[in-house]
Amino acid sequence: MGASPEREREYESLRAEINQNSQITSTVFIASITVTASLLGYGLNAGSGLVLLSPLAILIPSIFFITSQLESTTRIAAYIAVFLEEGKGWESRWFELRRRGMLPRRRTYTISLAALYAGAGLLCVLLAFMYWEYGLLLFALAALPPLLLLYLGLRAMLESFSMEMCRAYMRAWESLRSHERKEGA
Repeated sequence: MGASPEREREYESLRAEINQNSQITSTVFIASITVTASLLGYGLNAGSGLVLLSPLAILIPSIFFITSQLESTTRIAAYIAVFLEEGKGWESRWFELRRRGMLPRRRTYTISLAALYAGAGLLCVLLAFMYWEYGLLLFALAALPPLLLLYLGLRAMLESFSMEMCRAYMRAWESLRSHERKEGA
């Protein structure tokens, strides 16, 4: 980069934060799917629709947490591109490849995560319905709010790492940089 030592340290610190976000995302995903599988196994063994619905209490918060990690990564990458690389580094060029549609294939990371969470959540609801012992109205009252939250969380997850979100952060950081330069002039 040929930057000052302060900028080099800032760059290294931000790259470390991106790596940490990635590790945290993986850990939360693995933990939430493991707990979900355990609860589903227990619920099937017990024949309890309520227990089969309970993994949603794990899945939904983990979706929103992972979404915040993905958006944080997007925000940091955009900052690096605008303030530290100024269009000449990896983050800048990666953004440009995505913007121009020059990648050899579509990125599937968030789509895969969202699909796995959607599948796990829908499986919980389907199995809970099959084993529900409290009447259809109570099932609807118990299942509809988590399904809505599942939908909203998955939608937010897909948006958090999207090209549109990246563009929005790039514009925001560029606007701040422009404002700072005007104030400094």
